[in-house]
This record gives sequence, C-alpha cells and structure tokens, in this order.
Amino acid sequence: MIQSFFSSLFGKKKFGPPPQLLADQLRKPHGLLGKRVANKLNETNRFLYHFVLSNNEWKDGFEVLEIGFGNGKLFPTLFAKAKNLRITGLDFSEKMTQSARRENRAQVQSGQLEIFDGASDHMPFADGSFDFVFCINVIYFWENPDKHLAEIKRVLKPSGVFCTGMRPQASMEKLPFTQFGFHLYTAEEWQSVLMRNGFHISKCIHADEPPIALYDQQLKIESLCINTTII
Repeated sequence: MIQSFFSSLFGKKKFGPPPQLLADQLRKPHGLLGKRVANKLNETNRFLYHFVLSNNEWKDGFEVLEIGFGNGKLFPTLFAKAKNLRITGLDFSEKMTQSARRENRAQVQSGQLEIFDGASDHMPFADGSFDFVFCINVIYFWENPDKHLAEIKRVLKPSGVFCTGMRPQASMEKLPFTQFGFHLYTAEEWQSVLMRNGFHISKCIHADEPPIALYDQQLKIESLCINTTII
C-alpha cells in the first residue's frame, strides 16, 4: 500500500513531483494533485489509522473529533467501532472537507457526522464537547503545538482521551519531503510537549509498518500511538 504511494506519486526522483511540492500538498491538499495525494494518503495512513483505532476503547454514543481527516474515506472504519458514534471532522483543507461531505453524504444528512473547515488552534466547538480526540500524521504541521494542544484540552471532556498517531523523527527523516516545513519529534520529545501542556501520558505503543520502497531502497518505518488524558 505505502509502496504504491511513492511509486505512483514520486517514482524515480527525476520523474515524480519535487519533494517541496509534495510537502506542500501533504500539509494542505489542493488542486488536481491534491485530490490524487489525498487518495494515496488513505493507503499510506491506513496502517497507522487502524493501529490507532485498534489500540483504543470505543463506547456506544461516544462524541469523537478527528483533526486532519483528509478526504474522509476512512470515516466508515471509525463508525464501525461502536454504535451511535457522533463524529466531528476538522480539516485545514477546504478541498478535503468538500470531498469528505460528498463521500459521507448519508451520515452528514443524518447528523451522525459534522465536518468543519479550519485549523485546530482555533476550533469552533464548545468546552468539553468530546470523549475522544485524535489526529493521524498531523502534528508535524503545527507551527505552535501549544496553541493546538490548548484547544484540544479545552474541547475534551474531563474524562476524555487525546490520541496522537505519528511516525517518529528517525522514520520521518528517511522521507525526502519532510525537510520542507515538517516539525519532527522523537517519541520522548512529543511526550514532553504533551506533558508541559497539561496532558498525562497513559500509553505509548510502537509498531513496525510494512517496508516502504523508495528510490530502490526498502525503508523501515515505525508507527506510534500515544494516548493522553487531562491532568
């Protein structure tokens, strides 16, 4: 899955989109290339997405917020985790929110799913709205993580959980586009950021992803699922 992303989007270095262009699209998919990038991201993020969902407990009726959901094609996987989930999605890319509304029209019309444009450092939600907030491969794009974490803390219920799905610095540095505007963290560094913002680390789980083929190399990539609660 992840191999197909790089072979079809990046391929040989001289034929694929330049790393800086790809980095810009990963930050905020837009235009014709943005649609293609978003579809491939469903493949590249699938392992980490399932890894995060499978390492959390889900209860019927949970209020869930996903930050940076992309084109929304993975929402059905989340809905399958429990009955009567109410899911809210927030994404920085208007193109992605439009796509997600089309992909999940029935859930949007029924009120099970609400989708918003915007950034997570200023969210349009009331205090204590959500039982569970999570993001997958999003934190690299936060210029000031403290602002985003303050908002996440605000919208979480007192007993709520915030989960970060991420790849640590040693893995991300193997990917050529991450030198352009990505803020990379080791597991320890990100946990330190979380703790200084009033979060308690309840679990940090590691997993090895299937190897990525890039430029005639087999790259080993690690996934992390870091769960926190409010102190």
